[in-house]
Amino acid sequence: MRKALFVILGMVAMFVACSHTVSASSNDDEEKSSAENSSDSKGSDNGSSGSNGSEEVLNEDCVGELGKPWDGTTAKDFACGSGTKLSPFIILTAEQLAHLSFVVNANDKNFSGKYYKLAADIKLNDGKVIDDKGGLVGDSAKLHKWTPIGNSSIAFDGTFDGNGHTISGMFINTTSSHNGLFGNSSGTVSNVTVDNSWVTGGKFTGGIIGNISGTAAVTNSINQATIIGTGDGVGGVVGNYTFVCCNKIGTVKNVKNYGMVSALKYVGGVIGSAQDIVISEAENHTDISGSSLTGGIAGNLGKNSKLSNSRNFGNVTGNESVGGIIGNYGYCCSKGAAGDITNIENSGKIEGKEYVGGIVGKNENSTNKGAANSGVVNGKKYVGGLFGYINNSTTNSIYNTADVSGSINVGGITGYNQEGVTSSAYSTGKVDGDSLVGLMIGYNYNTTMADYYYLKQGDQEPFGQNNGGGVATPKTETEMKSADFAKLLGDDFVYDSGLNAGYPILAWEKE
Repeated sequence: MRKALFVILGMVAMFVACSHTVSASSNDDEEKSSAENSSDSKGSDNGSSGSNGSEEVLNEDCVGELGKPWDGTTAKDFACGSGTKLSPFIILTAEQLAHLSFVVNANDKNFSGKYYKLAADIKLNDGKVIDDKGGLVGDSAKLHKWTPIGNSSIAFDGTFDGNGHTISGMFINTTSSHNGLFGNSSGTVSNVTVDNSWVTGGKFTGGIIGNISGTAAVTNSINQATIIGTGDGVGGVVGNYTFVCCNKIGTVKNVKNYGMVSALKYVGGVIGSAQDIVISEAENHTDISGSSLTGGIAGNLGKNSKLSNSRNFGNVTGNESVGGIIGNYGYCCSKGAAGDITNIENSGKIEGKEYVGGIVGKNENSTNKGAANSGVVNGKKYVGGLFGYINNSTTNSIYNTADVSGSINVGGITGYNQEGVTSSAYSTGKVDGDSLVGLMIGYNYNTTMADYYYLKQGDQEPFGQNNGGGVATPKTETEMKSADFAKLLGDDFVYDSGLNAGYPILAWEKE
């Protein structure tokens, strides 16, 4: 009789007698994720330490050799379990993970809507696949190629709990669409880290999931794979969200990206493109590059999208619609239709040509509250410390402390601002350009404004051109580095002399 298998973080796997039931908590009880147990920066082992520290008690019938790199074959069954919430299918080996890919892609209805749970770290290839800079160092001719779970016509519709474990050594090299650990999902994926991996694909390519749809959720997960896209909709965590009628909202929460991401269009550190989605507690920590619609968190967000409590630390480069948080955010044709941006921060360097912003490159018909930029912004046309171009939107409680440079329509807060409502803002950075250049706004048209302040810098004006609506007030450095100035800005700001070089910060930044 085989002995029960115990998998415990930091301990050698032991075999002892145990009960015939699987001890498996529900998703709601297991929100201790790899994201929560990882530091904000990658460790020397790329964060692939694995288990979240919780003890696994497995049925004595569970089978699988732990720690063995994938041999490229597919298991005939899972380690144990029945696929229910209380007794999920347990995955212990790479071959069993490949079995999940097989049954999903074969559209086997016996496995539709089921529950799956990792109980060990998985190695899809042994040794280093990428170097510390994200470059491919593994021999592509010898690496086992991973077939994503779900494809362009079939979506994973179950619940996958990574249980704080790491899947490493994943190798995907194709021009087809829907690539990642999961290629396509309308279900729930949580608590998993993808590390030391290389993913090259066409449209809808991501480290964790290539495409999600409907009420799909991705939570508490980390990507540390290099992502290279040859099509649209490419992201570090998720490539794309596909809208499915009606009134269905996707969720991306508590996710981090440490993997380099490069593609053509709709490129994001967390997600490439989406609408009808809620994103919160998302972070990007590395460089993102694309041609157009490129952002540190999202390349493009459309109608009914909400983004909150998120940060970008990486450099972002592109041509058109480039932002530290979002490249393009908006939806015609009514005010507020795009959704809300709340509590967001960028500290990476942002470079582009047209519609370039520390927060959003091009922003229309939205509500924005609590935004901070400390990353240098460089562009040519429509360049701003926060927004390169903003139209028909409401913004409040925002600030910029970085230098901004461009050619035309260049501003410390916004390069071009039209027909919106804006309040409680300040900028301290230098602003350089050739035409329509202002310490606050390059070109301002018909905007309702209040409580706009800027650091006085010689005779430079706050507006390149102010065509109807609003004034801005100069302040000295001493005045701005004070508790009184924070109070003047409103309740969303706080003063802490030890932070932000003494300038006020947003209250949420201290949380």
